Amino acid sequence: MKRVLVCVVLLLGVLGLSMQTVAITAIVEHPALDAVRQGVIDVLAENGFKDGDNIKIDYQSAQGSVSTAVAIAKQFVSLNPAVMIGIATPSAQALVNATKTIPIVFSAVTDPVSANLVPSFGKNPGNVVGISDMTPVKTQLQLLKLAIPEAQTLGVIYNSGEANSVTIREFAKEACDALGMKLIDITGSTTVEMVASLNAQIRDVDAIYIGTDNTAASSIESISRVALREKVAIVAADIDIARSGGLIGFGFNYYQIGRATGEIVLQVLNGVSTSELETKILGANSLILYVNTDIAAELGIEIPKAILDRADIIVENGVEKTR
Repeated sequence: MKRVLVCVVLLLGVLGLSMQTVAITAIVEHPALDAVRQGVIDVLAENGFKDGDNIKIDYQSAQGSVSTAVAIAKQFVSLNPAVMIGIATPSAQALVNATKTIPIVFSAVTDPVSANLVPSFGKNPGNVVGISDMTPVKTQLQLLKLAIPEAQTLGVIYNSGEANSVTIREFAKEACDALGMKLIDITGSTTVEMVASLNAQIRDVDAIYIGTDNTAASSIESISRVALREKVAIVAADIDIARSGGLIGFGFNYYQIGRATGEIVLQVLNGVSTSELETKILGANSLILYVNTDIAAELGIEIPKAILDRADIIVENGVEKTR
């Protein structure tokens, strides 16, 4: 009997040692990034890679701290996982800076080239590949202008320490110039700073734009309270941000981004080299238009029929309807 127990213990030990680790880190927890992670996990499970069965999933959030993201990356490298997944630009950058050998798959990174994650879209040499969530900023601001034609001054809320948000801000400036609007920067590296900056400048803007900024996403409830108090509409590049007080949201389905990322991770686990895989942007068919008619009524805005007819999700009388 003792020999049997020893054999079982040894067998479990061998299985534990042979189980591949999938290390996942995100810069912060909010609905969009959580949806990315879940999409990855679901694709792996559907294809036979289940946490606790034949793989171990190690997830850690940096809680909005770049220094914590760096520490997590170093810890993950010490584990020598089969693959590391960095969700959002700061976490992906931390992983890429930590190793040149362990496969890295990034997700929800707006501009992976400017962030120095990969040299270009498509196939690249090295250990890094992933999915970009480069958002159609010009279209988003055109929607804003269509809904609020009298808007002349746009407040762009972002964290200037997030490379992805700086890129979005530059695109917003180009779009504002084309639409004849003035752009005002509303910045902050923390929720407290961001909300304080918004309170100081809210009366100088006619509308607010929020891109794929993780600090803003984590601060959206406070941001929306200020905006609604001052009767200023929010247009967002993230549907989950829009769901917390936005008038219009036009952006990617982040669960689908997670699934697309999961497909890449799946190939890596099956032995495909990252250099054989393509870094890409999710297709336009994954974009969703969200409109909140309750917010529109509260702000005294009449949403044009052209927008309502195109909307995938409409909120009316507190009920979210998918079309």
